[in-house]
Amino acid sequence: MFRKIKQIGYNVLKKFKSKKYRRYLKKNAKHVNLTEIINDLKSIGIKQGDIILLHSSLKSIGYVEKGPNTVINAILKVIGSKGTLAVPTYPLKGSMYKTCTMENYIFDYKRSPTSLGAIPSAFLKLKGIYRSIHPTHSISAIGKFAKDITEKHHIGNMTYGKNSPWAKILELNGKILGIGVSLHPNAQYHYVEDIMGDDFPIKVKVNKIYKLKCKIDNNKYIDVEVQPLDPEVAKTRIDQKENSFIRDYFWEIYEKLGILHIGNIGESRSWWVNAKEFYETLMKLAKLGITIYSTEDELKNNNLYPFHLIKNQLDNNPANFK
Repeated sequence: MFRKIKQIGYNVLKKFKSKKYRRYLKKNAKHVNLTEIINDLKSIGIKQGDIILLHSSLKSIGYVEKGPNTVINAILKVIGSKGTLAVPTYPLKGSMYKTCTMENYIFDYKRSPTSLGAIPSAFLKLKGIYRSIHPTHSISAIGKFAKDITEKHHIGNMTYGKNSPWAKILELNGKILGIGVSLHPNAQYHYVEDIMGDDFPIKVKVNKIYKLKCKIDNNKYIDVEVQPLDPEVAKTRIDQKENSFIRDYFWEIYEKLGILHIGNIGESRSWWVNAKEFYETLMKLAKLGITIYSTEDELKNNNLYPFHLIKNQLDNNPANFK
């Protein structure tokens, strides 16, 4: 009971701070409207029929008139009826491992909120979305391929690999779009880990597979298998503040290879990559021993940094990567 009251208090405080910050943006930041975001998306290279996986930070754009729905509507207008928009709507309670070890945890794809911010939260409220049945890394989508992307996520124990939305987006030649974020939120990193399995340079998952309960109908539940990422290994991961080196190095690699398309959406530095090109380069990097867990000292000691030392090995179709 105390934990529930504490969580309610935390949610109220978080909502208050969010409203306070939005008032600050309204007064101090550039105001950005629907038309401007549409034009910026087109300028950066988003077009009709695109299949988009979105990672985003609303506050980075400026003061967005009418809030997160403006961003969503802008993307949907640009990609049109033949396009598809997918958004991570993870219901995580802390880390993946922490969620797996919680007592009495149940994921309800119709009701469980997301902890990923304003745009994913607004996306969950749209009519006509499909949401994958996955207790830690649920993806939601709308558009032509929304059902295809989300419908098999609960099958097997590969959160990011076979049957996952990341696998389907790759198959459909989709794009990954980041608005106001670095490359670190991109879970396609973990898709490579799942695909490579024991061939990945380091062991990233705990040994145990957990069965988490998911509600799929009024009185129907299924158990979904999840093998969480190891929180100890994650301490040097690309999303950790202490490892800004690997974030910067990945950005440099993808920019210099011409895979990273960079522009501005509102006030935010934004980017997109073709999912297949991103994946293929990740595979090459992993086979060299460069991962999102690598440290500067480690890569220097193995002559994998700076970039000119590995450039030739990342050229298209080198024999050792066939």
